Parts: sequence; structure tokens; C-alpha cells
Amino acid sequence: MATWTLRDRGRDLAVRDDGDGGLVLSLDGVEVDEATVGRLGDHEFELDRIAGRHQKVKAERGVGATLSKVVLVESGHGDLPVTVPFVPPEGTRARRLHDLREAHPKAWAARHVVFSVVGLLGIGALVSALLGRLVPAIDWSWLPDAPDVNLPEVGFEFSFPSWLRYLNPFFWLGRVTPDWLADLPWGVIISLLVACSLAWGEYRKQQDRKEREERTDD
Repeated sequence: MATWTLRDRGRDLAVRDDGDGGLVLSLDGVEVDEATVGRLGDHEFELDRIAGRHQKVKAERGVGATLSKVVLVESGHGDLPVTVPFVPPEGTRARRLHDLREAHPKAWAARHVVFSVVGLLGIGALVSALLGRLVPAIDWSWLPDAPDVNLPEVGFEFSFPSWLRYLNPFFWLGRVTPDWLADLPWGVIISLLVACSLAWGEYRKQQDRKEREERTDD
């Protein structure tokens, strides 16, 4: 039997998987509910309200015989639902990843930035290599010559007023951006910003979960 555990708001929650489809929910060591969940199925255990918030435990079973995920879902006071993952059972791959995340929370969260940089460099190198080898090797002689087109004279020139550039956010960003950063493509900059945002959000979630363990009310 495998047991998923969670310490939240001063309480000890546990979901025991008996390996034959049965699940048992325990609260502070007391069995309070049970259910049967087959492969690719899920079940939500309802909990009593605490600190004015509604809580439920959601357990999901994947293609295998064991549980793939157990989370606590909390909602109330008009806030967005908060999802807190349970600690996986001992000896599982999920538990090893959990222990690594707990031991090195900042490094684990920073993996988003590392993967983003490696991915961008890898894709850029691959595209450059393909274009460098493929484009010169293609015979373009079969394409027809572009016909000469004589465009009519419009008779006047039009240009946007110079003050419109002050409405462009990239104009102001360019004035405070270092030269080395300004030379980077905007796609790279945006990807890095997204990766940093994901890393910071994940790190904050880890810290919030630790703060919840002993908190009983707001």
C-alpha cells in the first residue's frame, strides 16, 4: 500500500492507496472517507470548511495501477482556488523529485530559465545549421523571374507624426535597455521573461506551502 501525505493548516492529511482500486482518506490519523477509483479515473473527497474556506482532496489515477497525483484544492473568500500537492509515497520517482525540490527550492525553480536558454540556443543553432546548408544547395533556377511592375505615382508623401513614437512602449524600453540586451531578438527577451516569471511563481508556491503547514487560520 502507498500513502500520500500532506501537513496543512496544522492538520495531517493522508490518502492511502490499497493497490486494488480502493482509496482511504485520513485526517489526523483517523479514517474519514473512502472511495474506489479505476484507471484514468479520479475522485474528490470533501472536507469540512476551515478558516472560512472550502477544501477538498482530489486523487487521480493514471494508466497504471497506482495514483498519479493527489492535491488539496482550497477556495473561499472570493479568492482564486489554491492547489497544494501531497507528498508522494516513499521509494517512488515522484518522491525523489519531491525531495530534490525540497532540498534545493531555488535551483529547482530556476530550471525554467535554464531550459528556456538551452532551448533557444538549441533551436537557433539548428535553424542556422539547416539554413546554412540547405538554402545554398537548393536549385532556385526553376522559379520564374519576377515581372517588372511600374507603380503609379501617388503625387504626395505621407508620414506619421513624430510624436506617435512616444505612445510605443518599445520606444521607452529601448531608452533604458542596455546595448547588449537591445541587440537580442524580442522573442528571446520575452521567452526569458516568461521563464523567470514561472520560476519565481513556483518558488513562491513552495514557500507558501511551507507557511501553510502550521497555520490554522488567517
